[in-house]
Amino acid sequence: MRGGIRILQKTKPHECGGTDAHVDTGAPREILSEDVILFDVTSVLPDTYCSMGPDPERIGYVSAFAVPAALGTFLFLETGSGFRRREKRDRAWALVREDVFPALAKLTREQRLAENNGYHSETHGLPENFGGEIDVRYAGGERIGVSDNQSPILSRAAGEAIAALFSEAMRGEAVPLPDPAVIREIRFREDRDGGGFTEARLTIRDDGTAENERTSRWDGPAVYERTKPVSAETVASLRQTIADTGLLAWGTLPAGDYAPDEKKSLRFLFEGGEEITVPAGRRVPRQLSGGFFDIELELATKN
Repeated sequence: MRGGIRILQKTKPHECGGTDAHVDTGAPREILSEDVILFDVTSVLPDTYCSMGPDPERIGYVSAFAVPAALGTFLFLETGSGFRRREKRDRAWALVREDVFPALAKLTREQRLAENNGYHSETHGLPENFGGEIDVRYAGGERIGVSDNQSPILSRAAGEAIAALFSEAMRGEAVPLPDPAVIREIRFREDRDGGGFTEARLTIRDDGTAENERTSRWDGPAVYERTKPVSAETVASLRQTIADTGLLAWGTLPAGDYAPDEKKSLRFLFEGGEEITVPAGRRVPRQLSGGFFDIELELATKN
């Protein structure tokens, strides 16, 4: 369908806290495709707040993410009583064998998630996720894109249906992954233009402490080497980060939009000889996306 960008509202010069809003008039309002390859939806839900604040007995915020993995589906779900960070949030990820995308395609149609496709609004001064965002993509190239950082973008029925579907799917058969507790070595590699690189190897001892060996070359021919001890507390924190962010599952996920420019990877070696390599640039929910950087920070950049 042909269309164009229609400006609905525009911030005036020197206006503080104005709103910019537009709509893509060519964005389809009904999508019949079944081949969903990304489901990424976050929204506060209508009627979450009253004069007494959020109702702790019902969902006031939902963030759900799904992408196909090599052996099934990677899922993430976060729910809470409201959008404020101080309000209680329940967060979990899962790598399950079931193909969840036919059910997501059906839910997308039934809950009319494409009804406002192409609408984007930003009120300056408000957080990006104050209202919500929809990003649903299809193998054929179709896409649902909606964002509004001022108002909810999901109906309460849609938000509750999404949370229920994800909660049920995440109880399905899990794809087995090694326990981070049996990681014996973590290796980081970054290749830079002009022949520069950084390599780091964290070798974990039986007592839980580790040694980190790092080698780097930048613009010139000089190679810099450094070895430092790493405490058991830091090793335990790294293992917890790996578990909390599902990092060992990232290697089975499709690349993100910017992945071709990435030249970084993490390699995990386990007791028994198993190995898992995780390239940078995987498409994961923003709540988990810092996992790779946290490991890189300790191995490659932290003094």
